[in-house]
Amino acid sequence: MSNLPIPRGFKVLIEKPKPKDKTDGGILLPDQAIEAENYLSICAKVVSIGPLAFKDRETGKFWAGGPWATPGQWVIVPKFTQFRMEIDDKEYRFINDDEIIAVVEDPTVIKVYA
Repeated sequence: MSNLPIPRGFKVLIEKPKPKDKTDGGILLPDQAIEAENYLSICAKVVSIGPLAFKDRETGKFWAGGPWATPGQWVIVPKFTQFRMEIDDKEYRFINDDEIIAVVEDPTVIKVYA
């Protein structure tokens, strides 16, 4: 984790899960299916948050209820989010704190329709 950039300001660093390359039954998926699953994936794990994340831009105080996502939690984010990068064969993205739509316990139950 020491290779990862540290988010600044109100940015949140998330990790996108790798799409499965075979079904639960062991059948290998074609590259097109893997790419489609990756494209449609909207769940990511929060890795770290910037010092201003989830705080009011003017007062510097946490928004009502405090941070709604913390490192280690799974969140739903828009398909097309900001800066993307790959480190150690994993995909990471920087997003704005207000791009987090929801927190989910089990990302495997979320299905997206194109």
